[in-house]
Amino acid sequence: MNNFTQRAITGLSFAFIMAASILLSPWSFVAIFFLISTLGLIEFYQLMKSDQSAPQVISGVLIAQTLFLLLTYLLWSKSDFDLMLVAIPMVSTVFIMELFRNKSHPFQNIAITLMGIVYLTLPMLLMVKIAFGFTPGDLIPYHGEIIMGCILLVWASDTGAYMIGSKIGKNRLFERISPKKSWEGFFGGMITSVLAAWLISTWFEDLTMIEWMIISVIIVVTGTLGDLVESMLKRSLGVKDSGNILPGHGGILDRFDALLISIPFVFFYLFLIGKFS
Repeated sequence: MNNFTQRAITGLSFAFIMAASILLSPWSFVAIFFLISTLGLIEFYQLMKSDQSAPQVISGVLIAQTLFLLLTYLLWSKSDFDLMLVAIPMVSTVFIMELFRNKSHPFQNIAITLMGIVYLTLPMLLMVKIAFGFTPGDLIPYHGEIIMGCILLVWASDTGAYMIGSKIGKNRLFERISPKKSWEGFFGGMITSVLAAWLISTWFEDLTMIEWMIISVIIVVTGTLGDLVESMLKRSLGVKDSGNILPGHGGILDRFDALLISIPFVFFYLFLIGKFS
């Protein structure tokens, strides 16, 4: 099997699993993103392991899983959010645990452990909030289509950027970090994403066409920067892919780099326009 066929099969299978999991039911949504957030965090910690750093893999993953499941429960049951304050002693526990590990560079270990939670887990928590805490004025408890729409916009942006950039891309966007990205590709991704936003607005009507188009612009700009952030990470570590869990596509971070950075901005925009209770 050649690389193109492998990439195509993996890409189509991945897209089908994601779409089915998000749109089928809230339980499948929780299951797939719990799995993604866990595997992604482990992948990040494995990347960051070296002679100079040893992140607390078990502690970091347990904190992330606890926060994910707790927030899901509180949103689903419409309970008080005071329980989320458990995050405060959990963060302090990371500092305490390092006392008993006898590792070199302890504060670097602490920093990387907490950075993984901020980089991977926080965006996942915001996606859970969008899915279960979205309030468009109805009584529907789960709005996975908002998350699906955002993912479709990322895919549309990536597709447009690749198609246009590979054909006519000449002006480098950020050559120091990613020599292949071009301004032509960036604007190609912008056009395809805005067009996709128009189509999405006819399917998912919880947001207006203008709101979807604004989200598409947010995703293209911040998602491109998210892609560059992950490229910067891999370049600093001297690796080509973040992992090999997805044959032909790399790891979890390679597939979700744009979403990890763009979702906080999308969340903030939805908050500003009053889409949360």
